[in-house]
Amino acid sequence: MTRKTVVLFLGGEERADFTPVLGRPLGAYALESVCGIGPEAVLVLPAPGPTDLWDSLIASVGTEIPVFVLEGGRRRAAPGQAVFEALSTARSVLRKYPAGDVLVVPSSFPLVRGRTLKVVLRAHAARANSLTFLSAGGEEGGLTGILAFRSADVFPLLPGQVRAKSRSGFEGIARRLAEAGKRVGFVAAADLDEVLPARGAMGVSRAARLLRDRKNESLARRGVVLLDPDTAWIDWAAAVGPRTVIHPFVVVEGASRIGPDARIFPHVHIAGSTLGARVKVLTSTVMEDTVLEDDVQVGPFSRFRPKTRVCAGAKVGNFVEMKNTLFGPRSKAQHLSYVGDSQVGEDVNVGAGTITCNYDGVSKNPTRIEAGAFIGSGTELVAPVTVGRGAYVAAGSTITKDVAAGALAIARARQVEKPGWVLERVRARKKRGGGDRP
Repeated sequence: MTRKTVVLFLGGEERADFTPVLGRPLGAYALESVCGIGPEAVLVLPAPGPTDLWDSLIASVGTEIPVFVLEGGRRRAAPGQAVFEALSTARSVLRKYPAGDVLVVPSSFPLVRGRTLKVVLRAHAARANSLTFLSAGGEEGGLTGILAFRSADVFPLLPGQVRAKSRSGFEGIARRLAEAGKRVGFVAAADLDEVLPARGAMGVSRAARLLRDRKNESLARRGVVLLDPDTAWIDWAAAVGPRTVIHPFVVVEGASRIGPDARIFPHVHIAGSTLGARVKVLTSTVMEDTVLEDDVQVGPFSRFRPKTRVCAGAKVGNFVEMKNTLFGPRSKAQHLSYVGDSQVGEDVNVGAGTITCNYDGVSKNPTRIEAGAFIGSGTELVAPVTVGRGAYVAAGSTITKDVAAGALAIARARQVEKPGWVLERVRARKKRGGGDRP
């Protein structure tokens, strides 16, 4: 931009502005585009209602542009009148910024791009306009509510427009400018999707779908293969490496990171997690605040709760749950196990049905399994407990004491068999008049 600009950002419906879409409030998308053009400042005029949520919305954009939320200025009014109410409120603040132009952008256009706003400002300056509208069809098609004006030409006309309680909005200002010999112009939107308003439930749903498409297209341009883009929901802040293949019905939330050459199978839900290169996540796996290092395979039907790290080359299989656990390189837990509050070394085998009994009813206790240990199926490890390096735990054991390195631990009752017990029980039952079952 060659001339200084201040942006007046008009909050819309409160529910729409703060509806989460792809991991951020819907209103943040238009605000990000506004900040991306590099204005002197952004003045936010919220719709009537509480303004405290705007701080988090602004923080989600992460801009260095000064953004100020003006309180108490907007009242409920007719659509045309509302913008004048907003301008009257902002006028005292705008005097602090000797800007040549004011750009007005409603928050209800989450799809508008910064480049489109720059086109409006360039045309506004090149044509020496006092007022320039962004239109939604043809040179003078439907007005969108996005516009630029020279403050020196428009602000003197505001008091009369407010007193007139006009419903015509800036069209009335445009007529008065034209009568005074000032230039009024129009810029047609090149992409009509950008000026589709997100008002009401249907409008928000449509905006969410189009933003999802925009995100998925950007990933595809970077070499990510989305086998069904219509069912992949990947948050705006998430990053995916090239050549990664994402199957249908995958959800990736938060600032998750997925490395290159990964494969994410259907119905996987990833939240706030980091996945390395060549990771394979099989069907219906759920993870939150988890790290999967390079060459890890997990799933299907695995669950990873916060503070879990699965180290390089490890495998975690179906119906395994982990929580607050470091699971060592090349270790395996392939079936039906719970591993919580644990440190597991490298090359450990955790047999099917293993449980770390980490909660004693008062506090959580740690389990430590050192490198090369073998945990037999159906084992219960009653924490706090340590299984030493290279130790073996026999299947079906309940381990309540530490196991020394290289030892075999067997902790189960001796099997007792009573020959003929069933037949004797049946006979006794018949004598009492019962049936044939023991």
